[in-house]
Amino acid sequence: MPSSEEQLVKDCQAARGVDFEAAFGRLYALYKDRVYTICFRVTGNQDDALDAAQETMVTLARRISDFQFRSRFSSWVYRISVNAAIDTRRRRLDAPRGKVRTHVGSGKEEGWMADSTAEGRDSDPVVSAQRTESMQAVRDALANINPKFASLLVLRYLQDLSYEQIAETLDCSLGTVKSRLNRAHTALREHLSQRGGTSHSIS
Repeated sequence: MPSSEEQLVKDCQAARGVDFEAAFGRLYALYKDRVYTICFRVTGNQDDALDAAQETMVTLARRISDFQFRSRFSSWVYRISVNAAIDTRRRRLDAPRGKVRTHVGSGKEEGWMADSTAEGRDSDPVVSAQRTESMQAVRDALANINPKFASLLVLRYLQDLSYEQIAETLDCSLGTVKSRLNRAHTALREHLSQRGGTSHSIS
Protein backbone atom coordinates (compact mmCIF):
# COMPACT_ATOMS: atom_id res chain seq x y z
CA MET A 1 0.00 0.00 0.00
CA PRO A 2 1.44 3.42 -0.92
CA SER A 3 2.64 5.41 2.07
CA SER A 4 0.32 8.30 1.18
CA GLU A 5 -2.71 6.00 1.28
CA GLU A 6 -1.54 4.44 4.52
CA GLN A 7 -1.25 7.90 6.01
CA LEU A 8 -4.79 8.73 4.91
CA VAL A 9 -6.06 5.65 6.74
CA LYS A 10 -4.08 6.55 9.86
CA ASP A 11 -5.39 10.11 9.70
CA CYS A 12 -8.94 8.75 9.71
CA GLN A 13 -8.19 6.43 12.60
CA ALA A 14 -6.73 9.25 14.69
CA ALA A 15 -9.26 11.96 13.86
CA ARG A 16 -12.60 12.80 15.45
CA GLY A 17 -15.52 15.00 14.53
CA VAL A 18 -14.88 17.54 11.79
CA ASP A 19 -11.30 16.36 11.41
CA PHE A 20 -12.53 12.83 10.71
CA GLU A 21 -14.97 14.10 8.10
CA ALA A 22 -12.16 15.92 6.32
CA ALA A 23 -9.79 12.94 6.48
CA PHE A 24 -12.42 10.45 5.38
CA GLY A 25 -13.46 12.78 2.58
CA ARG A 26 -10.00 12.42 1.06
CA LEU A 27 -10.17 8.63 1.34
CA TYR A 28 -13.67 8.68 -0.12
CA ALA A 29 -12.46 10.64 -3.15
CA LEU A 30 -9.72 8.08 -3.69
CA TYR A 31 -12.05 5.05 -3.71
CA LYS A 32 -15.53 6.19 -4.66
CA ASP A 33 -15.21 5.40 -8.39
CA ARG A 34 -13.68 1.98 -7.84
CA VAL A 35 -16.30 1.08 -5.24
CA TYR A 36 -19.16 2.17 -7.48
CA THR A 37 -17.77 0.28 -10.48
CA ILE A 38 -17.54 -2.97 -8.50
CA CYS A 39 -21.03 -2.50 -7.11
CA PHE A 40 -22.48 -1.66 -10.52
CA ARG A 41 -21.01 -4.69 -12.26
CA VAL A 42 -22.10 -7.09 -9.51
CA THR A 43 -25.62 -5.69 -8.99
CA GLY A 44 -26.28 -4.90 -12.65
CA ASN A 45 -28.11 -1.60 -12.24
CA GLN A 46 -27.43 1.93 -11.12
CA ASP A 47 -29.91 2.17 -8.23
CA ASP A 48 -28.63 -0.96 -6.51
CA ALA A 49 -25.05 0.06 -7.23
CA LEU A 50 -25.57 3.42 -5.55
CA ASP A 51 -27.17 1.73 -2.53
CA ALA A 52 -24.33 -0.80 -2.26
CA ALA A 53 -21.65 1.86 -2.74
CA GLN A 54 -23.22 4.03 -0.04
CA GLU A 55 -23.42 1.03 2.28
CA THR A 56 -19.75 0.32 1.59
CA MET A 57 -18.69 3.84 2.46
CA VAL A 58 -20.77 3.91 5.63
CA THR A 59 -19.21 0.61 6.70
CA LEU A 60 -15.73 1.94 5.97
CA ALA A 61 -16.38 5.04 8.03
CA ARG A 62 -17.70 3.03 10.96
CA ARG A 63 -15.06 0.30 10.91
CA ILE A 64 -11.91 2.02 9.72
CA SER A 65 -10.48 1.99 13.22
CA ASP A 66 -10.61 -1.82 13.04
CA PHE A 67 -8.21 -1.99 10.09
CA GLN A 68 -4.83 -3.22 11.34
CA PHE A 69 -2.72 -3.09 8.14
CA ARG A 70 -2.34 -6.86 7.97
CA SER A 71 -3.39 -6.74 4.32
CA ARG A 72 -3.70 -4.13 1.60
CA PHE A 73 -6.27 -1.50 2.47
CA SER A 74 -7.62 -1.81 -1.07
CA SER A 75 -8.29 -5.51 -0.47
CA TRP A 76 -10.33 -4.62 2.60
CA VAL A 77 -12.30 -2.00 0.66
CA TYR A 78 -12.98 -4.42 -2.20
CA ARG A 79 -14.15 -7.12 0.21
CA ILE A 80 -16.66 -4.75 1.81
CA SER A 81 -17.78 -3.57 -1.65
CA VAL A 82 -18.32 -7.10 -2.93
CA ASN A 83 -20.25 -8.14 0.17
CA ALA A 84 -22.43 -5.03 0.02
CA ALA A 85 -23.14 -5.57 -3.68
CA ILE A 86 -24.00 -9.25 -3.21
CA ASP A 87 -26.28 -8.46 -0.25
CA THR A 88 -28.01 -5.66 -2.15
CA ARG A 89 -28.57 -7.87 -5.18
CA ARG A 90 -29.96 -10.69 -3.07
CA ARG A 91 -32.34 -8.32 -1.27
CA ARG A 92 -33.59 -7.08 -4.62
CA LEU A 93 -34.08 -10.61 -5.97
CA ASP A 94 -35.86 -11.72 -2.80
CA ALA A 95 -38.23 -8.74 -2.81
CA PRO A 96 -41.58 -8.89 -4.63
CA ARG A 97 -40.86 -7.59 -8.12
CA GLY A 98 -44.18 -7.75 -9.99
CA LYS A 99 -43.46 -6.57 -13.49
CA VAL A 100 -40.42 -4.50 -12.56
CA ARG A 101 -37.49 -5.25 -14.82
CA THR A 102 -33.81 -5.06 -13.98
CA HIS A 103 -31.86 -2.69 -16.17
CA VAL A 104 -28.19 -3.50 -16.56
CA GLY A 105 -26.88 -0.08 -17.46
CA SER A 106 -26.33 2.05 -20.51
CA GLY A 107 -22.82 0.92 -21.38
CA LYS A 108 -21.52 4.48 -20.87
CA GLU A 109 -19.48 3.61 -17.76
CA GLU A 110 -15.71 3.77 -17.84
CA GLY A 111 -13.82 0.53 -17.51
CA TRP A 112 -13.81 -3.10 -18.49
CA MET A 113 -15.65 -3.98 -21.70
CA ALA A 114 -16.83 -0.38 -22.12
CA ASP A 115 -13.83 1.00 -23.96
CA SER A 116 -15.26 3.52 -26.40
CA THR A 117 -11.82 4.29 -27.81
CA ALA A 118 -11.39 0.65 -28.83
CA GLU A 119 -14.76 0.70 -30.52
CA GLY A 120 -13.86 3.92 -32.26
CA ARG A 121 -10.86 2.29 -33.92
CA ASP A 122 -13.14 0.03 -35.97
CA SER A 123 -13.78 1.56 -39.36
CA ASP A 124 -16.23 -1.25 -40.11
CA PRO A 125 -19.56 -0.40 -38.40
CA VAL A 126 -20.54 -4.08 -38.38
CA VAL A 127 -17.46 -5.01 -36.34
CA SER A 128 -18.11 -2.10 -33.99
CA ALA A 129 -21.75 -3.10 -33.53
CA GLN A 130 -20.79 -6.71 -32.85
CA ARG A 131 -18.30 -5.66 -30.18
CA THR A 132 -20.86 -3.39 -28.53
CA GLU A 133 -23.41 -6.20 -28.54
CA SER A 134 -20.86 -8.58 -27.03
CA MET A 135 -20.04 -6.10 -24.26
CA GLN A 136 -23.70 -5.68 -23.42
CA ALA A 137 -24.19 -9.45 -23.40
CA VAL A 138 -21.40 -9.87 -20.85
CA ARG A 139 -22.77 -7.04 -18.68
CA ASP A 140 -26.17 -8.73 -18.77
CA ALA A 141 -24.58 -12.07 -17.88
CA LEU A 142 -22.80 -10.61 -14.86
CA ALA A 143 -26.11 -9.23 -13.64
CA ASN A 144 -27.75 -12.65 -13.86
CA ILE A 145 -25.21 -15.31 -12.86
CA ASN A 146 -24.44 -16.19 -9.24
CA PRO A 147 -23.34 -12.87 -7.64
CA LYS A 148 -20.32 -14.55 -6.04
CA PHE A 149 -19.17 -15.65 -9.48
CA ALA A 150 -19.86 -12.19 -10.88
CA SER A 151 -17.79 -10.57 -8.13
CA LEU A 152 -14.84 -12.87 -8.88
CA LEU A 153 -14.93 -11.95 -12.57
CA VAL A 154 -15.21 -8.25 -11.72
CA LEU A 155 -12.21 -8.38 -9.39
CA ARG A 156 -10.14 -10.36 -11.89
CA TYR A 157 -10.95 -8.53 -15.11
CA LEU A 158 -12.30 -5.14 -14.09
CA GLN A 159 -10.00 -4.41 -11.16
CA ASP A 160 -7.21 -6.47 -12.75
CA LEU A 161 -6.36 -8.20 -9.47
CA SER A 162 -4.00 -11.14 -9.42
CA TYR A 163 -5.13 -14.48 -8.01
CA GLU A 164 -3.12 -13.70 -4.88
CA GLN A 165 -4.82 -10.32 -4.46
CA ILE A 166 -8.25 -11.86 -4.93
CA ALA A 167 -7.42 -14.48 -2.31
CA GLU A 168 -6.45 -11.68 0.08
CA THR A 169 -9.57 -9.69 -0.76
CA LEU A 170 -11.94 -12.61 -0.23
CA ASP A 171 -9.92 -14.10 2.63
CA CYS A 172 -9.63 -17.52 1.04
CA SER A 173 -6.91 -19.78 -0.34
CA LEU A 174 -5.31 -19.43 -3.77
CA GLY A 175 -6.67 -22.83 -4.75
CA THR A 176 -10.18 -21.73 -3.82
CA VAL A 177 -9.84 -18.64 -6.00
CA LYS A 178 -8.73 -20.68 -9.01
CA SER A 179 -11.50 -23.23 -8.52
CA ARG A 180 -14.20 -20.60 -8.13
CA LEU A 181 -12.93 -18.64 -11.12
CA ASN A 182 -13.16 -21.77 -13.26
CA ARG A 183 -16.74 -22.21 -12.12
CA ALA A 184 -17.42 -18.52 -12.76
CA HIS A 185 -16.09 -18.83 -16.32
CA THR A 186 -18.31 -21.87 -16.87
CA ALA A 187 -21.38 -20.05 -15.54
CA LEU A 188 -20.66 -17.06 -17.76
CA ARG A 189 -20.14 -19.19 -20.86
CA GLU A 190 -23.33 -21.12 -20.21
CA HIS A 191 -25.36 -17.94 -19.78
CA LEU A 192 -23.93 -16.39 -22.94
CA SER A 193 -24.50 -19.61 -24.86
CA GLN A 194 -28.13 -19.72 -23.78
CA ARG A 195 -28.54 -16.12 -24.94
CA GLY A 196 -26.73 -16.78 -28.21
CA GLY A 197 -23.69 -14.74 -27.21
CA THR A 198 -19.99 -15.50 -27.02
CA SER A 199 -17.48 -15.42 -24.18
CA HIS A 200 -14.40 -14.20 -26.04
CA SER A 201 -14.30 -11.02 -23.95
CA ILE A 202 -13.11 -13.02 -20.94
CA SER A 203 -10.10 -15.30 -20.92
